[in-house]
Amino acid sequence: MEIVYWYWLTLGAILIALEIVIPGAIIMWFGFGAIVTGLVLLLIPSFSLAAQLILFSLLSIISLLVWRKTPWYKVETTPSDTPGLNNRLNMHVGKIYPLNTAIINGQGTIEVDGTIWQAQGADLPAGTRVKVVSLDGTFFNVEAVS
Repeated sequence: MEIVYWYWLTLGAILIALEIVIPGAIIMWFGFGAIVTGLVLLLIPSFSLAAQLILFSLLSIISLLVWRKTPWYKVETTPSDTPGLNNRLNMHVGKIYPLNTAIINGQGTIEVDGTIWQAQGADLPAGTRVKVVSLDGTFFNVEAVS
């Protein structure tokens, strides 16, 4: 199958148009890569398909990386009054719970709102009140409360 230059130009236009619908400033860079590849193919009609694909890939990735390094690209984060909304486990940091099972060899469990969670920390007997100091995936890192 022979790829003609206007295929690349059409693909580029579609990808840039999709950026309007799917925001994120990522798809348009692949669109620019497709447009430049189409223009190169217009100037050099004997450009092989493999070379076209390599050129498209390189241009897309390089333009995306260059954009990410420019001063115009900023990821702004707005402070939230509910920082644990999307990670509800974080809301347990700093809270105190009794150990459900003893921590032996650094591993035990705590019960949080009717759910049993793995706890890590110094060896402690069951029933000891512990404070959640941090999270390690879904493990609660705990320490005894005096």
